[in-house]
Amino acid sequence: MISIFLILTTDIFIYIDFLKYYDIIAVLITLFYFFCILSLKKYIIRADIVLSKLASPPVIISVILIGYLIFSITELVLPKIRDSVGAIVMIVISLVGFSGVSFFIYVADRYEKSIYLFVAACCTLFVDALLAINELYYYNRVFTTLINIAEIAGVYFFTSFFIETKEITNRSTEKEYF
Repeated sequence: MISIFLILTTDIFIYIDFLKYYDIIAVLITLFYFFCILSLKKYIIRADIVLSKLASPPVIISVILIGYLIFSITELVLPKIRDSVGAIVMIVISLVGFSGVSFFIYVADRYEKSIYLFVAACCTLFVDALLAINELYYYNRVFTTLINIAEIAGVYFFTSFFIETKEITNRSTEKEYF
């Protein structure tokens, strides 16, 4: 509930004046990701931390691509918000944290609807990247529409994970299915 309120408040500040309220927006986005990570805390178990799963080629490629996306977007919009480097760092760290936790739960494959977290994390990456481009580099109404659709989809899949997920018990989770 707190996360939904934070997103609503963030959207209001974005639509009023993104640049003027950027530091407030950054704090609200960081808090949103923080509360999302806290809500996922009970779905992470130490036994799921297996180096072979975390160091697999798909995970390594995903980390490289996400890192490149974040680097490229940051480099693109940094000249417009040079005074807010701390805010950018807060958003990037919280975004990477949320995406990492979501992807970890997905890779651990212990819950039926873990794909929902994967989709939610992809939506948040898309929203944050396109929002920065749309507000600071090239504004387009189509981007605004895509941002809103992806944001709603991300929140939908994130909440659906909590409502619909169950732990997988009918098959062995120790085997690798590739």
